[in-house]
Amino acid sequence: MSSSSSRRDFLRNSGLAVMAGGTVLSADQWLRGADMEDAFNSRLKPAADAPAKKFATSDDTGSKDKRLELPTLVTIFLRGGCDAMNAIVPYADDQYYKVRPRIAIPKDARRGAPGVIKLGEKIGNGIFGLNPGMASFAKLMEQGKAAAFMNIGSPNGSRSHFSAQDNMERGTTGDARVNTGWLNRYLLATRKSTDAPLRGLCAMNLLPRSLRGEYPVLAGSNRTENMELFEDLYAPSNLINQTAREQATMEKGTRLDDLPTGEVKKRQLTSDWARDVISDSGTSAVVRIKALESAMGQSSDAEYPGGGLGNQLRAIAKVIKANVGLEVAQADYGGWDTHADQGTADGKHTKMLKHVSDSIAAFLEDLGPRSEKVTVMVMSEFGRTVHENGSEGTDHGRGGMMLVAGGPIRQAKVYGTYKGVADMVGDYQPVYTDFRAVFAEAVMKMFNYDPFNPQAMIQMFPGYKPKPADYLNYMNAVKKA
Repeated sequence: MSSSSSRRDFLRNSGLAVMAGGTVLSADQWLRGADMEDAFNSRLKPAADAPAKKFATSDDTGSKDKRLELPTLVTIFLRGGCDAMNAIVPYADDQYYKVRPRIAIPKDARRGAPGVIKLGEKIGNGIFGLNPGMASFAKLMEQGKAAAFMNIGSPNGSRSHFSAQDNMERGTTGDARVNTGWLNRYLLATRKSTDAPLRGLCAMNLLPRSLRGEYPVLAGSNRTENMELFEDLYAPSNLINQTAREQATMEKGTRLDDLPTGEVKKRQLTSDWARDVISDSGTSAVVRIKALESAMGQSSDAEYPGGGLGNQLRAIAKVIKANVGLEVAQADYGGWDTHADQGTADGKHTKMLKHVSDSIAAFLEDLGPRSEKVTVMVMSEFGRTVHENGSEGTDHGRGGMMLVAGGPIRQAKVYGTYKGVADMVGDYQPVYTDFRAVFAEAVMKMFNYDPFNPQAMIQMFPGYKPKPADYLNYMNAVKKA
């Protein structure tokens, strides 16, 4: 009798149920995990007379992997509140240069400093250009593969970084009863017994709020040797009410190196027992990590900029190309709280925007034809004040921006309602488009899933129902394989 058959018999007879990712798995579900692991391992194991090769892609495994060539939504969170008007520049509005006499992006190049990248009439609506650091993104827009949004944000008026980030990543406007992320709720709402091994992924050690919840999602640095820590990483106590506060650098409780030391808290499931069960029964959690490790063997077919975001997107691209069924992933880039020394065309903010732009362009180039089913969505918790401050920076505002890129883009242009620099509420650009309408359209058209189905057991955006006019119609529906 094989070891896999033995463990199936053991699990079936024992009626074992354990916690994984905050969800109780029945014996039958664990058995499906064992079946999945056997199938996954068989794909990795070459024939006796065949040379070793990397993890198989759709080119060499036929229809089975084609089914795993799923649409993928990749979100990038710019933490700190990115200045929308320094990225998507209203250069044709003279008022812009009056409210920002020192930090405005010049309309034309001067004294060796570059000027605004002026977008075509149909793309920039005759008013907008892009920050000169965003040349790569401007090229994507010219190719019809990218779009931008102005005056996007939350109806909640909070200008606290962490409250606003919580709201956006949880897909709410401050409902304290919602403590899971909108991407995790999508995964949970569409969960099937035949799920691919790696539907959700975070490219960092830190699991962001958008991916927290009952559905198990891997953080990028997990390895099979860390499986004894799996239950700690996804314990319910690490998924609920773990909100970072003002002045905090990151959220504790979800990194392997943030686990508590000293006296070990009492748990229903001990680490040793969890490790033994996981090792013996071949759970889907192990399969996820094996899929991730194997995907890392994929080659990179583009030159990424050095640094955090480029490295994160390179890793995500490897997983997408490995065809392990990745549907949602997130990358992060902090440091956008530019109260001082924001800079102009050659300043700090411009250099950061260049890193974002070049990283996205390299990511799509790396994916090649696979990018036709991939959408990159860039967001930040809010915009900045219209007027520059006395420190040559900007302060917390309201209406912000979003960027999207990828094959499903319907039309390359600047979307959203914009009525000019002088259209202010206090010193802030108003919010005309609820961020949830942008999220919802992505889910609908990427995955053919209705997030507002009243009969669904899980509501993706509780308490929210957009009107037809709220949708910006910025995407084409992705066809199934």
